[in-house]
Amino acid sequence: MPANLPPQYYDAEEIFRKAQTPEEKIVALREMLSIMPKHKGTEKLQADLKKRISKLKEEKEKKSKSQSTYNPYLIDKEGAGQIILLGYPNVGKSSVVKSLSNANVKVAKYPFTTSLPTAGMVPYEDVQIQLIDTPPLVPEDVPGPMISAIFNSDYIIIVIDSSANNCLEQLSNTIDFLKEKRIIREEIPENVRAYHQEDILIIATKVDLSNSSNNLEIISEFYPKLDIVKISNKSGKNLNKLPEILYKKLNIVRVYSKEPGEEADYERPFILSKGSTVLDFARLIHKDFVKNLKSARIWGSARFDGQKVAKDHILEDQDVVELHN
Repeated sequence: MPANLPPQYYDAEEIFRKAQTPEEKIVALREMLSIMPKHKGTEKLQADLKKRISKLKEEKEKKSKSQSTYNPYLIDKEGAGQIILLGYPNVGKSSVVKSLSNANVKVAKYPFTTSLPTAGMVPYEDVQIQLIDTPPLVPEDVPGPMISAIFNSDYIIIVIDSSANNCLEQLSNTIDFLKEKRIIREEIPENVRAYHQEDILIIATKVDLSNSSNNLEIISEFYPKLDIVKISNKSGKNLNKLPEILYKKLNIVRVYSKEPGEEADYERPFILSKGSTVLDFARLIHKDFVKNLKSARIWGSARFDGQKVAKDHILEDQDVVELHN
């Protein structure tokens, strides 16, 4: 039986051939697997793609354990989530990280001040968000390890200098680069991690300078659906709003545990993806809870405090959960 593969499959196959990093190759293979029709004629090809994905994952894990393949662009994740800032030279990424955290980042007026990624922890209520300052993004010369760091992060933000004459070019070229690397897509196949263009947050810096208003009006005409936060590191405009915005962009919820007959533990929230269930929470605490879980009680999103809920009950931000086994 012929495979009858659609044109989109061969497009993804070409992207696989050009891929530089294991992450890019895995993304392309997953897309090929998702696109191809599922019938007897493609069974062998499906098995081959799955085998290649598995092999690449193994290679990636082996490399991550090897000292000789240390990637200085990859920073271990901490806190509630890792957000990476991308942008051209001198757009103000370092100033944003320095203003929001206690990170030891170097801020200067000359370009390429940041040579390697630097992490800072941004406090928001009872959690910390990891914000990564990165070397300037020059689309035609981005090293493979930097692309791996982008894929590894939980969320990406594009930073632009709203006062610069090339403001629109900064944004459009960065978006084009992310599209080329299949990080931004119009359609996202199942099990492929990527973003729609409108999902990406844009931070426009230096809005207190004269050219910024006109530049941002032009950007709004070209990209009417983009979410743009206008800030000034100099005056502090809207900086205080950023921690909450960052938290919401991570698409996560905080859940607090409670022992029967005891007060809830509000000191150490558990972090789960939005849409997670009571069973997901139990799995995060300990695998034995999943096996033996009989019931759960909820304070917060339930109709009344202490309501008994099913294992598939979807948890909301700042719910308190009491598990019974």
